[in-house]
Amino acid sequence: MDSSRLELTAEEAAFSVDLEAEACGGDAGCLETMPGWGSEVIGQSRAVEALKMGMGIHARGYNIYVSGTPGTGRRSAIKRLLEEAPPPPGGLKDVAFVYNFDSPLTPRVLLFEAGKGRDFKRDLHRFVESLKRIVALQAESPAQKKEETAAIEALEAEENRRLAEFEAELATEGFRAVQVEAAGSPGMDIVPLAPAAEGGEAQETSFEALQDLVAKGELPEADYDRLREKWYGYVDRMKRLFAELRRGRTELQDRVDERRDEVLRPQVKAEAGLFLEGWTAKEHRDWIERLAADVEERLYLFRAAAEGEGKRRRSPVLARYGINLVVDRNGASSAPIVVEGHPTAANLFGFIEPKPEEEGDTKISYLRIRAGSFLQAAGGYLVLRAEDVMADEETWVRLKRVLQDARVEIQPREGPQGLAWIKPEAVPVSVKVIMVGGESTYDLLYQADPDFQKLFKIHAEFDSSMARTPEGLRDYAAFVRKVVDDEGLLPVTPDGLNAVAEEGVRLAEYRNRLSTRFGTVADLLREADYRARSMASLAIDAPAVRQALAAKARLSDLPEEKLADMISSGEIILQVQGRAVGRINGLAVHDRGYYSFGLPAVISAQVSPGESGLINIEGESGLSGEIYDKAVMIVEGFLRSRYARDIPLAVTASICFEQSYTAVEGDSASASTVYALLSALAGIPLRQDIAVTGSLNQTGQVQPVGGVNEKILGFWRVCQKAGITGTQGVLIPRRNVINLTLPHEVQEAIRAGQFHLWAVSTIDEGLEVLSGLEAGEAGEKGDFPPASFNGKVRRELVRMAKTIKNYLG
Repeated sequence: MDSSRLELTAEEAAFSVDLEAEACGGDAGCLETMPGWGSEVIGQSRAVEALKMGMGIHARGYNIYVSGTPGTGRRSAIKRLLEEAPPPPGGLKDVAFVYNFDSPLTPRVLLFEAGKGRDFKRDLHRFVESLKRIVALQAESPAQKKEETAAIEALEAEENRRLAEFEAELATEGFRAVQVEAAGSPGMDIVPLAPAAEGGEAQETSFEALQDLVAKGELPEADYDRLREKWYGYVDRMKRLFAELRRGRTELQDRVDERRDEVLRPQVKAEAGLFLEGWTAKEHRDWIERLAADVEERLYLFRAAAEGEGKRRRSPVLARYGINLVVDRNGASSAPIVVEGHPTAANLFGFIEPKPEEEGDTKISYLRIRAGSFLQAAGGYLVLRAEDVMADEETWVRLKRVLQDARVEIQPREGPQGLAWIKPEAVPVSVKVIMVGGESTYDLLYQADPDFQKLFKIHAEFDSSMARTPEGLRDYAAFVRKVVDDEGLLPVTPDGLNAVAEEGVRLAEYRNRLSTRFGTVADLLREADYRARSMASLAIDAPAVRQALAAKARLSDLPEEKLADMISSGEIILQVQGRAVGRINGLAVHDRGYYSFGLPAVISAQVSPGESGLINIEGESGLSGEIYDKAVMIVEGFLRSRYARDIPLAVTASICFEQSYTAVEGDSASASTVYALLSALAGIPLRQDIAVTGSLNQTGQVQPVGGVNEKILGFWRVCQKAGITGTQGVLIPRRNVINLTLPHEVQEAIRAGQFHLWAVSTIDEGLEVLSGLEAGEAGEKGDFPPASFNGKVRRELVRMAKTIKNYLG
């Protein structure tokens, strides 16, 4: 059977990119004069449209979720579009916290037009400083001093009169008031006087000395007791006297302070009036008026500040008359763009700094409030990583609440010094949140959290590839030029540009598309620059690019090399020439995340009459995934639909990946499984110099698979080690031809006739290539030509059915 019609020609298998021909229409100088990449986003028109729509709609709930493969320029695109976004319609606001005179544990929030917060802070400072100067000047006023001095002198004269009268009375009763030291401070005490000698003066004594006189009989005990009782009475009177004197001093000070306050209150009102002149908003005027009223009630704080009394290192007496400007938009003209890389609850929504242990004054708690990223982004945009937000349940819950209420509540940080009793007023905010994450995270949130659907109504999906058009290729060349210019790399030659674009097509896995993973493309340029410089080259050319790709593969292909050595040494039993019954060389891709490679694997089949059907040995041993299990059931369905419409499928067949000790997943080996199974049923040997990949449906069509280039390259390298015969090759699905972006070494081998590719659309075409026999088409009754491959399979299945029937009687 001639199957040459199914073999791809060297031209069909060839792949290359010629930028001058495709992007410049053959203009040889086009690439050198092409301008560098600008600010446009390449190849993401759908995502850009979604982003612009989300940025343009300012209604609640139109936040944006950006998904796509990492490296596709999501963050760069967001940054560029945000920089071009118009200012928000509501304008920018300064945010400040001030003391709440009515509820000190609930600091009050004030909002200002951009830059006005500084003006308010300046005016408040002027107001306080003016009052401090007025109070200081009043204290230095000669008239005030004269009035207060006169009052103090009058009080002191009255005090002296009362003390003199008391001392005189003490003297007549045999006592005297004396100065004493008590607990390190001066005080007064009353001591008895000893009887004076004839012609002498009475002397101070003590009750202990008088007691001795009583014992000697020199002083009657009744006189001693009477003197002691009087002493107790005078001590009580002295205490009452000094209490009254202190009260008099306090009352005098109160009268002085009240007189001072009467003089100062009109000036406080005048200063408050000047403060109010510059502020018309109701919330600002209300607070200023409440401030003035509080100052009138507490003018003593200004006197204490002027006299240096009551000062603390961190809690000045006038701290209640300050302002904490947590968001300052002075000089800002565009919407703020905040990228929060560590979105904890405190970083996002703000916090209240814990107070030092020596400070317990809640009056200045509003000064410890710190704004988070949300307030810093107020009136603009906040960019977050979805996975980081999801890592902290509290962060996600609070983020939803803020987006729903459009208000931020700042809470104290948890800890032994947290101000748990402080609850600042919520701050009204308008922020457009842009979350960047994976598609799986988006799907999970959309399905599991109804709030997410309402809060993130815009989904911008970044594609991992774009169409291979002249415009797209020109954008590629412009991007390469920008990276080279920005990073000071060697210039790129035209053939170097072609090699970079070819790798872009390989990454996209379609001949008619280009990868948009520009981070990977930029990495390739850097590595190619290193290779070019190591070769003393003056430019990055195609050999430098290919060496960079080869070096990157070589640094990661140790497992591939080990497995290939095991195949070539015979440790893994695999033929790359000859024929065999019930065996086929399938192809599998080993994906390590950062590097993937293809290698052949022997798939074998054994059959006998029976009723067990198709036995999946991998499945029975727990080494197959769900998709592979499905593929095996599809194979059995194909057998029934093709060969057993009018007979029972009386076969027991086992399918095995030989020498495979890891899990098998995917359906790309289902076509190989069918070939091995049909070979075992028909007893017809299949070519072992051809490796096979392809998926199967129940009607016998061969479906495309992934990793076709890695699989072809993997088998080519195994054949190189085992020995090139000139007949070896790979059988692929016809629908995978568009995915062929083979390395140059494989293309050269195909061009030289050392290696071959066949593309098939059906199982029958594959059978013809592998066996050399005609597959055979079914007649009206479901029979196939006797000499055909399908005819021999049908004849064997009929025989098995009869065998089972005879065996069971």
